Amino acid sequence: MPHSPQRTSSDALRALAVLCVFLLAGAAVLAVFLTWSDQLPDPLATHFGGGGRPDGFTGHGAFLAIVLGVLAGGGALFGALVLMTRGATGPQRILAGVGSAVAVLMCFLVITLLSANIEATEVSAVRLQGWQVGAAFGAAAVAGAVAWLLCGIGATAVPVKEHDTGPVERLHLAEGERATWTQLVGSKALPVTGLAIAVLGVVFACVAYWLPAILLLVAGVPMLALTRARVTVDQRGVTVASSVIPRPRLNIPLDRVAEATHREVDARREFGGWGYRASPGASGLVLRSGDAISMRLTTGSEFIVTVDDAATAAALLNALAERERTPGG
Repeated sequence: MPHSPQRTSSDALRALAVLCVFLLAGAAVLAVFLTWSDQLPDPLATHFGGGGRPDGFTGHGAFLAIVLGVLAGGGALFGALVLMTRGATGPQRILAGVGSAVAVLMCFLVITLLSANIEATEVSAVRLQGWQVGAAFGAAAVAGAVAWLLCGIGATAVPVKEHDTGPVERLHLAEGERATWTQLVGSKALPVTGLAIAVLGVVFACVAYWLPAILLLVAGVPMLALTRARVTVDQRGVTVASSVIPRPRLNIPLDRVAEATHREVDARREFGGWGYRASPGASGLVLRSGDAISMRLTTGSEFIVTVDDAATAAALLNALAERERTPGG
């Protein structure tokens, strides 16, 4: 039976640390807003078009509610993702770094925006300078790096363990016989995560911050595209394609496959999450935990594709790969 990893105090502390960064960012925004509220125009210039000129305006209450709501939602999202990757220190440190960077970026930009509204003689004259946006991203990068380093304190390297794999089997194929195996695999986690990140990106775009909005949408939309994928084994090797969009698709040709078998995969424990993942000595498309095709590539590394009936897929893949290596195959 596969062992389900337990949450440790380190997991909880990393999740709490990410949440605290978002809460501190929200507290800073609220404190600055209340301090300057008497000097701020109502409505505020909150959205800027070409040349840094304002083209969107928001009232005090709505602006504060949106900003604090996004920060609270971001903290809950990244904190939950850290907990979901329990036991996987590397992915947790990355999530902590990215989350902290997002919180500091938004905090910096909001305070800069409030300052610009105060300094302008009238709301139509509010301007955001390019160097201010650059400074915000610089502060975010520093915060992300610090969070990544701090979340690594006390972490110990987890030795790579051998996995229990099924027997290496081959389907019998007659000379000239062709065969194809195909199966759909879906993910429950990626659509939820992708939708949350995409919604956060839309909120950023509506408020004012088009650049972080683009980054969030670029991260969230591919997750939504991987809601379902079709895995096919045939004379081309192993092909994985999204059933939502036709491109891109992943292909592992037969001449790269040394041997194939199947095994159980714990997505969070082994790979720190879902999607196209990599860990020491292994990589692959991990849309869920459970049965997976395990390919030992000619480079010596392991490539994983989680899918039902992986034993049949591996047996056919071995037969096709052996035929490919046979002279005149």
